[in-house]
Amino acid sequence: PFEDALKLHECTVAACVTAAPVPVEDQWPSPPTRRAPVAPTEEQLRQEPWYHGRMSRRAAESLLRADGDFLVRDSVTNPGQYVLTGMHAGQPKHLLLVDPEGVVRTKDVLFESISHLIDYHLQNGQPIVAAESELHLRGVVMREP
Repeated sequence: PFEDALKLHECTVAACVTAAPVPVEDQWPSPPTRRAPVAPTEEQLRQEPWYHGRMSRRAAESLLRADGDFLVRDSVTNPGQYVLTGMHAGQPKHLLLVDPEGVVRTKDVLFESISHLIDYHLQNGQPIVAAESELHLRGVVMREP
């Protein structure tokens, strides 16, 4: 039995040695991939003062008073989608916050969650840049209790 084990071991080692070497490019780490999206839960969003739930575009616009006012709502026309509604240069803007792959993003930055996106832009004073506009977040439109 001991000799059989040695032969088996030699065979295994030999197979490892004679196996084709792994090409160098296959040894490199793969390019970073997007993390699997974590769909925002109603519960998480309900804790945010700027989240208003299901609301029409018109109703959301009626709550905006000044440039920088904003809220997040569920889209009525695209179920499962979240919309940032805000005022910029006296005009209401509506930005989809989740791309078709389920990733929360702005034009060039990926975020872990909608809360992360909002907090980041509020704290840094940087506008959210979308395809055709930018939106500064200054005043939270509070949800009715």
